[in-house]
Amino acid sequence: MDTNIFKKEYFVIFLTHHLYYIPQFLPVARELQKRDLTFLFLLMGNDSPAKNEIARDVCNQNGFPCHFYNITDPTFTSLFMINGANSFPTINLNYKYSASIVHGIGTKAGYYTEEQNKHDIRFVEGAQRVEMIHKLFPDTKCQLFNVGFAKLDAAFSISETDRKDMVTSFNLSPERKTILYAPTFYPSSIDKMPADFPSDFSDYNIIIKPHFFSFEKKTYRHHLRKFEKWATYPNVYMASAVDFNLVPFMTVADLMISDESSAIFEFAALNKPVIINRNVKFRLTYRLFKSKIRKRMDAQMDPFKEVATPIHEYEQLKLAVSKELKYPEAKEKDRKRICEQIVGLVDGKVSERIVDIMASMQKKKVRV
Repeated sequence: MDTNIFKKEYFVIFLTHHLYYIPQFLPVARELQKRDLTFLFLLMGNDSPAKNEIARDVCNQNGFPCHFYNITDPTFTSLFMINGANSFPTINLNYKYSASIVHGIGTKAGYYTEEQNKHDIRFVEGAQRVEMIHKLFPDTKCQLFNVGFAKLDAAFSISETDRKDMVTSFNLSPERKTILYAPTFYPSSIDKMPADFPSDFSDYNIIIKPHFFSFEKKTYRHHLRKFEKWATYPNVYMASAVDFNLVPFMTVADLMISDESSAIFEFAALNKPVIINRNVKFRLTYRLFKSKIRKRMDAQMDPFKEVATPIHEYEQLKLAVSKELKYPEAKEKDRKRICEQIVGLVDGKVSERIVDIMASMQKKKVRV
């Protein structure tokens, strides 16, 4: 073990509970790296051993210092502790400012809790998010910065040549339109999609990017059987657990199909067409107790789903895909209007704004 990691006073410590938090931190870490500001990925190791190794490999490949946290470790010290989780951390860290950069766009109930407002700083995406937090917590002392969604910065660093090369590396044709199917784990459209669905879209490339939990949780092992079947089709690239970052796939895709994932807003923010597959399967307890469905689905976000075209039966999907790809500008005004509210400024410079704010606070020695 490199004991020097304990002796440094870092500018930032990224508190990383899960592998799927890393894409939100990556652009910020790269910006810190550019400015020669010290940082550490403190990996909590809460995933399976294989995914924990992927997290370490990602850090090593990018030249990012990392360490798996152990309760017996000496105390780490930093100016900023950046937390990606919904809950406020209780581990032993010595920091001046705590900051929240959540791993997904704020469409879930966990985004609007007093726990999040325990942070000194929240880097928030979009004016609507800021207004909602002030409305729900008028006495909050947490300082809110409307900076945008850092995860999407990476989409602005990929050229058209990069895009074609990436599609080719998936053994797909760069001359065809590419569909990204990115279902969530529950409630999911996976259960209602036929085993041979790629054959209905043989004129398109299909990238299938399941949610992390579809691979991780035994409850969803039936998903794996479908994935194995879909992966046999020549027009399909099936993302594995190593492909944990959705951004490269969003960048190369022409259209996204999802269900109740907040990724629909991420993709729409790139001004591309989205289809919401409302044909999902609920567990029996959810069907018997409708209130559980309402609680799960976060109905306050329904008005914002105007960014996408809904379908309710699989038979509607092929026509919807054809129409959206033929007229990708049809919902452009809705996408831009809504994404300005809940995603904020999408310009590839969110991580610059975040680091600018932190550097300014360091320089002025401001206490939030």
